[in-house]
Amino acid sequence: MRIMIFNITDYPLNKKKVLKLTKMVLVREKSAIEKLNIIIVDEGYIRELNKKFLHRDRSTNVLAFNLDDICEIYVSKDAAKDEQELYYYILHGLLHIIGYDHNNKKDEKLMEEKCLDYLQEGMN
Repeated sequence: MRIMIFNITDYPLNKKKVLKLTKMVLVREKSAIEKLNIIIVDEGYIRELNKKFLHRDRSTNVLAFNLDDICEIYVSKDAAKDEQELYYYILHGLLHIIGYDHNNKKDEKLMEEKCLDYLQEGMN
């Protein structure tokens, strides 16, 4: 598994924590993801991606793409009020790539619980 982290903003990102969190989740979820890019962007950048690929002309906190050979998670640093929330969005995007979704209340609750549990465990 290869994880690359790109921070194209001025956000003071702790890459070691991001690697620890993502590796933990990938192992626990028994994911077969081989290549993962995590890209920290600003509100304008993620809005353009959202518009171009999902036809939604608005900003969002995270976008996740599974492109078969490589997976990418884009996180808006402007949507995160603090470092914990940024990590939460990374985990949220990762769970989407693994196959989780939140199309109903039950699935939404499951994703939120998993994100919070992984976040708590990964920060200890």
